[in-house]
Amino acid sequence: MAKKEVNAPVELDLTELAGDTGLTLLRDSDYAMVFDRLPLFLPRIDKVFGGGLPFGRMVEIAGKPSGGKSTISYHAARVATALGCIVVLIDVEGTADRVRLSQLGIDVSKVLVKQPDPDKVDKKGNLEVQLTVEEVGRTIEHTINIFHQNYPDVRVIYIWDSVGQTPSEDEIGKDFGERNVGARAKAITQFVTKIAPLISETKSLLIGINQVRDSIGGNPMFPTYSVPGGNAWEHYASLRLEIQKKTAIKQGDEKIGHVMGVHVRKSKVSRPFQIANGFLISDNGMDYEYNLAEMAKEEGIIKQAGASLSFVDRFGVEHKKRKADFIEWLRTPEAQPVRQEILNRLVLVSYPDGKYPALENKTLDINGWIDKIEPRLYLDAASTDTGTASSEDVKDTDALVSNLMEEINNED
Repeated sequence: MAKKEVNAPVELDLTELAGDTGLTLLRDSDYAMVFDRLPLFLPRIDKVFGGGLPFGRMVEIAGKPSGGKSTISYHAARVATALGCIVVLIDVEGTADRVRLSQLGIDVSKVLVKQPDPDKVDKKGNLEVQLTVEEVGRTIEHTINIFHQNYPDVRVIYIWDSVGQTPSEDEIGKDFGERNVGARAKAITQFVTKIAPLISETKSLLIGINQVRDSIGGNPMFPTYSVPGGNAWEHYASLRLEIQKKTAIKQGDEKIGHVMGVHVRKSKVSRPFQIANGFLISDNGMDYEYNLAEMAKEEGIIKQAGASLSFVDRFGVEHKKRKADFIEWLRTPEAQPVRQEILNRLVLVSYPDGKYPALENKTLDINGWIDKIEPRLYLDAASTDTGTASSEDVKDTDALVSNLMEEINNED
């Protein structure tokens, strides 16, 4: 039987085919690229995001009440305003209190807000006292084009608080007792269909705050994870985070906050199912200095002896104070170089090569933050912290072992 002749592979000109078919070579497509990331400047948390919250994508931050989902979103707003982004809070729940947000470190003079218009009436002549999914969609669609046309090189962030509490127009239009099954899910599906491409095209960022529903029925040992908003929302979000309330933080007998777990439930921009812990302080949210001090203590960068914290900077100077005083000192201009060094050494723990992803941003410059990311300046100090032995240490150890061996041999 004759052997079947195998034809040589055809040389394809994909560039020409792409032009003829209206397709694009993937190497030439920037549509899905993440060019910029918004760091929280808490390196261990940024790492589980892939280096920061990704522009051009939708992000869901969900959790049970009082866990910290709004607080971490507001910390992102604080960073974004410091870096010169346009920040828009969509305040469905009426909780964007400017006094409270100022306490969380947000410059409220640099934040735009969408809230219900107390003078606006619906088709029936009733006051519209609540934002709807459709109104949120129209607001984003209208403003995102204005922002992009007037400031094409400025990154835009929308924070929608919250997705689960936003009704649809159909729900609002119904009378008490009338059925409205599926109305909100349909509205959010339409929202995603229209808004998601705009977020991608303009390289903006939409953070949707959501609630985790309690499992009703089922096996309590294997709780399910579900949120309001229908399947379209959770399928389209590139990053889905669950904020978990963990152990209490106490000062004496008083509870002042809690350890906050950031669990990556889904990610198209990093490795999913990672968990990073932060520290939420009730009075001032994601307290930047408190988080740096606690994270550095856990990594051995800061030492604790009794009630005091001690840090030796790269010049060999020791800074030692009682814990509360140390953290308050970190907030002062005098301590800024030390705070910056602690931040950079934490960067080197998560990124030993010093390649903090946000440093490679195409448009968003992260140098507007209160501390500069310059990890390579601190590489030598970091290697000392990790227990790297000097040549003198090695010689001393060799001599000790040699003496011990001689003593053992003499006893024998």
